[in-house]
Amino acid sequence: MSQHKPNIKDYLADEAIFYMRHHIQQAGGNEVFFVGKVNAKGVVEAVHVVARGNKMMVPAIIHMVHTGDAVIHNHPSGGLQPSNADAGIASELGNEAVAFYIVNNYVSDIYVVVEPQKPKQIVKLKAKRLQEFLGPQGPLASALENFEARPPQQHMLAQVAEAFNENKISIIEAGTGTGKTLAYLLPAIEWSVRNRERAVVATGTINLQEQLINKDIPLLRATLPLKFRAELVKGRTNYACKRKLQEIQSQPDLFSEFNQRQELNTIIDWAQKSPDGSKSDLGFLPSEAVWEKIQSESDTTLRTKCPFYNECFFYNARRRAASADVLIANHHLLFADLSVRGETGGSSEVAVLPKYQRIIFDEAHDIEEVASSYFGAATSYHAFLRVIHKLYRIKDTKQTGLLPYTMAKLQRRAGTVTRTLLDKFREQIDGICEPALVNFEHDLAGLMERLFAWGASKRQNEYDETKIRLTPALTRDRLWQEIITKHVSVFLKSLRDNVEAVDKVIKLLETAEHYLGGEANSLAVDLNAQANRLLDMATQTEQVLLGDDENNIRWLEMKSSRWGNVVRLRSAPLDIAPILQKTVFEKFPTVIMTSATLAVGKSFRFLEERLGLQALKPERRNSAALASPFDYGRQVLLAIPRDMPDPNQAGYSRALQQSLSRVLHISQGRAFILFTSYGLLNQMYNALSGELAERGILALKQGTEGRHQLLERFKKNVGAVLFGTDSFWQGVDVHGEALECVIIPKLPFRVPTEPVIEARVEAIDKRGGNSFMEYSVPQAVIKLKQGFGRLIRRKTDFGAIVIFDNRIVTKRYGQVFLESLPECRTVVGTSEEVFDEMTKFYRAQRG
Repeated sequence: MSQHKPNIKDYLADEAIFYMRHHIQQAGGNEVFFVGKVNAKGVVEAVHVVARGNKMMVPAIIHMVHTGDAVIHNHPSGGLQPSNADAGIASELGNEAVAFYIVNNYVSDIYVVVEPQKPKQIVKLKAKRLQEFLGPQGPLASALENFEARPPQQHMLAQVAEAFNENKISIIEAGTGTGKTLAYLLPAIEWSVRNRERAVVATGTINLQEQLINKDIPLLRATLPLKFRAELVKGRTNYACKRKLQEIQSQPDLFSEFNQRQELNTIIDWAQKSPDGSKSDLGFLPSEAVWEKIQSESDTTLRTKCPFYNECFFYNARRRAASADVLIANHHLLFADLSVRGETGGSSEVAVLPKYQRIIFDEAHDIEEVASSYFGAATSYHAFLRVIHKLYRIKDTKQTGLLPYTMAKLQRRAGTVTRTLLDKFREQIDGICEPALVNFEHDLAGLMERLFAWGASKRQNEYDETKIRLTPALTRDRLWQEIITKHVSVFLKSLRDNVEAVDKVIKLLETAEHYLGGEANSLAVDLNAQANRLLDMATQTEQVLLGDDENNIRWLEMKSSRWGNVVRLRSAPLDIAPILQKTVFEKFPTVIMTSATLAVGKSFRFLEERLGLQALKPERRNSAALASPFDYGRQVLLAIPRDMPDPNQAGYSRALQQSLSRVLHISQGRAFILFTSYGLLNQMYNALSGELAERGILALKQGTEGRHQLLERFKKNVGAVLFGTDSFWQGVDVHGEALECVIIPKLPFRVPTEPVIEARVEAIDKRGGNSFMEYSVPQAVIKLKQGFGRLIRRKTDFGAIVIFDNRIVTKRYGQVFLESLPECRTVVGTSEEVFDEMTKFYRAQRG
């Protein structure tokens, strides 16, 4: 009776097979020991090499094997029967629920010694046991000096565990110092390992990602008895593409301008040595124009047909991520993945991240804004130019781009390519495509200049950047209608004609495969990617300029620069809630949303309404507001001079300048001044920087150098003052004597004429709501809480929060702001009374 031969693809995914085959070949056909990640269907979806041996044996390195994994090795002889040593190891690992396979060198046949663990019942988290880990007698207490058990942290852990166990959507406001990262990492790791369900932790800032990867996860690896894998996932374009680097190296004249050569050569040298291949490993920040030429991209990959597939920087990172229990990503990457999966029906082939089942949003106060940008449309004049120039560019008689590169490749094979085929390429590329792209670039410039001129006639201020919302009333304008009917239609036809012309080159490449081999496929993929990008941009252009869907907000962004006029076309959903329900809350059983700033007053109603959580059944939701362990009553003085002019009054700027000077004298610098606009920031910086310099106080201004560099200078120069706006309100951690004062000139209301804000305000008012109290005030409250949170980062920190906007005490809505802040000592009075109290406070704190 013949034995049933198993189908290898029931046990190994194609990518795993290809990877193993390659590494066995690289090892000279000797034995190689692999560890594989088994998915819920029992198929190994990712593998990595652990050891290499000889023709007879290989070291079995089993300490790297986790419950639920599969270990695989090859028998060079082709006989797949397990040896006695194989059977012994298989028995040991099988008792730990680890599968054991033997394959031939070509990885076409498989002998299954131990079957993969079948899906089992969900292993629920035991919150009490996890809480003990964070308790006074737990492993963390032994590992860390000055460890303090924190009841809010343990409360949060229990809340997260409940959300995992009961498939809930959870909102948790955890005050600064709660220790929220460990409170969600512990349950996430335990759940992912025990249940083979990957969790993704998405953060809003790089700072928090670095804390998770460099501090929290290493700490848990050292103290948790459970072995786990966690990986930081970066966007694909962060990685260099080896194929593109090779192509540029072979014909640099056709891919780069002279002034880019040195930078490209440096990157080529670096890529030959770099184990990681990501931009952060480069050692310097490359110019956007150069990096764009060599970055890995989803639409230009050859996948398994690429000669560099097995050493590809991106795919190696992706394999590591596919083997991880927990992924660390940023909000943008997660929403990019959710957006792509929504468009493609969940296809993993084009997905940004490996498949995951549970989501944790840290810094969740930004979700609505980030999601809105990813589920909208965005294109620009310069985005179009980048694609056009990737195809063809002529500058100072020098031709660059994919089309000249294709022609050059063919001409180098002139001895083998038939004259007829060469003539067809020359006619299509030189005679049709390149002249058509030159004309299209001219049409593009004409359309964008007309849009800019129309927008300039409508703008109501002279700020650097203007945003004009395309409302039905505005687009009935005669000039707008003329642009749409006469120029947009011509532009879109020209675009599609160009795509058609490039498609004909791609079809010719199919016939040239005999002469060019794999290069024909490489060229076709690159050309097809640019053609598809142009079609996507056509769709986005139509959506913004021609759309009339009331569910979408459409606007133009315009700015003059030294490189010419910049025009961007943008759209965003009016209401993100239905999209989040469909792509997140209905698809994922557990979603945790946490931040130090989610509640307005004592309520989560604002967040729940904006994200559509109120549509979920009450039993599917839980929430908690956990106080910070900091003693704000002792550490903070909230100072509010009530005799300041109203921010909308003419005398406000002058009074602010004088008051800032006084406060910075009292605080001895050591301050963040958090503005809501660049206009007021520049005005105050220009007025005060000279005076501060005379006092020996370094004044730093956002925009003069990178955010990271500014922060480092601020920390090193104790007594410095940083004039900052939006990005310094959150995600910044400065503790100790460098920061002892946070000054807020105005309550952080969003600009009411911002297209998205304006449209959402109108929608609330239209349905009979009060947009100011339902939307504008809660947004500003969350932002103020973010600014407040910059001050106290440790139990030893102290300082003053100074608010120079008297509306917080003179308007009824001001009470909502005050009730939302942590309880602390508050001084409201005349400027002199407030400054006197501040002087006493600092004297007492500094001793």
